[in-house]
Amino acid sequence: MSSLQLVRRDGALLPRPLRIDDDAAGARALAELYAPPTGRTSMRAMMNTTIDGSVTGADGTSGPLRNPDDSLVFGVLRALADVVLVGAGTVRAEDYTHPAEDAHLTGGGHRPGGARTPVLAVLSTTGELPDGLDEHWPLLLLTPPTGLDAARERSGLPAEQVLPAAGAVEALDVLAGRGLLAIQAEGGPGTLGTLAAAGRLDELCFSVTARTVGGSSPHVIDGAPRDQRWTLDSLLLGEEAMIPRWRRRD
Repeated sequence: MSSLQLVRRDGALLPRPLRIDDDAAGARALAELYAPPTGRTSMRAMMNTTIDGSVTGADGTSGPLRNPDDSLVFGVLRALADVVLVGAGTVRAEDYTHPAEDAHLTGGGHRPGGARTPVLAVLSTTGELPDGLDEHWPLLLLTPPTGLDAARERSGLPAEQVLPAAGAVEALDVLAGRGLLAIQAEGGPGTLGTLAAAGRLDELCFSVTARTVGGSSPHVIDGAPRDQRWTLDSLLLGEEAMIPRWRRRD
C-alpha cells in the first residue's frame, strides 16, 4: 500500500513529517490539505512530470509516469473538483473513459458544487472525441462559437452538452456560470500555457516521478513566454514521486 510523507504545509516545514496512507484516513487528510475555496472560482492544474520536466514517457503518453503515489493524490483531487478540464488531444491520447476519483470520498460531499461525480469538460475546435467515453459520465464539450453546429454533429452529443467557448480562458467563465467553481485542468501543455498566460492558474500541482526520459518531450506549460512567480504551499514525498503544490503569487 502506498504512503506519503507530508513535509511542508501552508508554506512552512513541519517539525515532523506526517504520514499519509492510502486509506480512508489518508484520503480525508489529503482532502483537508487540498480543499478548494468556497464561493468563488478556483483553477488548479494537476500533471505528471519527470525529473527532467517531460510530461510524457517514451511512448508519448503519461502512462509510464503514473505510480501509486500520484494515483492517490489524483483520486483525491478529482473528488474535490466540480469539473476536470482537458484538451481534446489529451483525451484522445490518454485514458479519459472514466476519470476515477478516490473511492473513500465518493458522493460529492467534498466538492463545492456537491455533484456526485466531477464533470469532464473537453476543449475541442472540431468536436472529435475518442470512442469509449463513459456515456453515463457527465460530459461537456466546449468549442468555438463559429464551429458549434459542426462540433455538435461530429461529437454526437446532445445540444445542451456542447457549449460555445472561444478558448480555455472563456471556458472557465462558461463553467463557472454553470456553478462549476472548483476547476481542475489536467492538460495538455497548450491548454495550461493559455491559462497561465492569462493569469488564470491559481495552483500548480505536479507529480514529479523519479525518472528521466531525455529527448524533446513536451513540458508542463507551453505557449507564449510569461514570467510568473509561485510559492511552494505544500510538499508530499513518496517512494515513487515528489508532489509539490505551488500557489501563484498575486
